Amino acid sequence: MKHIIVVALVFFFGILSLQAQDISRIQRGQRGYSPAPRQLDAGEPEKPDVNELSIEKAAFYQQMLEIDPFEKEVLRTYLKDYYTARVEIDFNPDLKFEDKQKQINDEQKKFEKSLKEVFTVEQVEQILLEERFGNRAKEAKKEAKQTKKKKRKNKKKKG
Repeated sequence: MKHIIVVALVFFFGILSLQAQDISRIQRGQRGYSPAPRQLDAGEPEKPDVNELSIEKAAFYQQMLEIDPFEKEVLRTYLKDYYTARVEIDFNPDLKFEDKQKQINDEQKKFEKSLKEVFTVEQVEQILLEERFGNRAKEAKKEAKQTKKKKRKNKKKKG
């Protein structure tokens, strides 16, 4: 009789635990599965600040080409116009890739033509190379950061 009561209690508690786990509703492959969160639309990428970009590049070109402040300001104006046109073309969703490339090439030709009015041929070539493949400005920023870090480390070691 004791055995029957013990077996009945084990059977009863086993059924209660199955109901608590609710195995009947969950499919076998989905136990412990949590779906990945839905990705939200990121929206449009942020447009770069044309004014700030033109100021930075003009300062860089002034150091690179050793031009005077007047030429720097003229260059900054040309850069601002060029970057404004580039941003408008790049962030226009209605244009196809081929159309964008054509308009960008047209803007580059206008930019080159305006530069030739003020600068020498060598300076124009350097500016255009930097605008097309421009890594020197980024490298110069990295070098400046590294030199600052080295100076800080040297101060800490001395102090």
